[in-house]
Amino acid sequence: MVSSLTHTDRKVETGPLEYAYVLMLMFYAARAIRFFESPLITENPIGVLLPVIFSGIMAFKWKLYITKEFYALLFIFLLYFLAISIKFYDIQPTFVLTYYFLFFTAYVAIRVLKLDIFFIYEKILYYFAILSLFLWGIQVAAGGDFLFNIFSRLSFLQDISYVSGNGLSIVVYSIQPYETTLINEHTIARNCGFAWEPGSYASYLAIGLFINLFMVKDDADRKKRFIVLMAALLSTLSTTGYVIMILILSFYFFNKDIKKILLMAPVVIAVVIIVFSLPFMKDKIVKLMNETDIDYIVSEAYARENPATPQRFTSFLITMVDFKNNPVLGLAAHSERSWTRRMGSRISPISGIGNLMAQFGLVGIIPFLVLSIQSSFMFARIFKYRGKFLLFLIIIGISISYSIVFIPFFMCFWMLALFEPHLDEEPETGRIPALETSLNQNNNF
Repeated sequence: MVSSLTHTDRKVETGPLEYAYVLMLMFYAARAIRFFESPLITENPIGVLLPVIFSGIMAFKWKLYITKEFYALLFIFLLYFLAISIKFYDIQPTFVLTYYFLFFTAYVAIRVLKLDIFFIYEKILYYFAILSLFLWGIQVAAGGDFLFNIFSRLSFLQDISYVSGNGLSIVVYSIQPYETTLINEHTIARNCGFAWEPGSYASYLAIGLFINLFMVKDDADRKKRFIVLMAALLSTLSTTGYVIMILILSFYFFNKDIKKILLMAPVVIAVVIIVFSLPFMKDKIVKLMNETDIDYIVSEAYARENPATPQRFTSFLITMVDFKNNPVLGLAAHSERSWTRRMGSRISPISGIGNLMAQFGLVGIIPFLVLSIQSSFMFARIFKYRGKFLLFLIIIGISISYSIVFIPFFMCFWMLALFEPHLDEEPETGRIPALETSLNQNNNF
């Protein structure tokens, strides 16, 4: 059984294996189950190796050859590993192995599926969004912990779930206890979808909106999927998700003709004002900006059994201290050398950009920014929309709030220009040459 994905001027058939592969990457991105969350091969060997093995199967099916760009990446990272080992007089082979696995998974996903990974993702996300809206609707309508108590009857979920606020996950849907809603000063429960928390789910829905509005073409069901994705995003009540949603919609209207822009401008401005006046937008942003007392947070986290997780702005400021102390190479896997750990405090910063800078220093943040911009420009060229920096801004917006920079699915966005540098060549043919080559390798695609 195959299904068709229509985008730009081409129609490509994808089979169950390709859909299963993207579904697996989505579960690892969601991180709602400990099996998908733990990145250490010593603690979770099956969970770490599953995407590597699946990627190997995909590479074998498509007779994938390794390009010089991938070899260069592995070699450069090896040099970095040697440098960091010398710096701290400590060799941690699992560190380089973990990132080699991540690079390989992202490389295969990009080289085999190319742009189709994003279209498959948008379609799968649509069905997840429908399910999440249904279960979230029950959760809100019943009130309290009615649905959470039903989940709690499956006692094993407590051990396998990795949902914020002591929530539970059944893989395809996550739920937080009602006390989390009250603690976060929300009036109704938030939709976590299939992710580990509402904000991360909102981020993935925002990515789906970007794909739907700027990449999908000539699809009769596109508007229906847009409505569902938008409704699901609104149900998350996520500050990050709403900001990125406004960014995407603003660029979308910017790409319309001037008459429509002028006609819709007052409506768009009014909607933006209304959205930012919502309690979880304006009040939360102000609160986050004010809660930046690092000394207090570090003292509160002293000798804790479980690490504290400061909000995003505070997390960024905490990681910046480590970046200033190790500006070139960063800390790598030597988290015990961070300034908070040396003071006896256990803190787990959530800022993706901050963690990247603290962990890899300038040798990490510069390539990330350059590749993100190059990939953003490439998307704009391929799909012919105005706003070369749109994808880059989305990537940065999500990375400020969440440490998902090195999740393989997310890597497919910012590493596209590295692994498929010629994907946008010869646009006048109406087909993408790199994908054409892959299609010719396997007639059953």
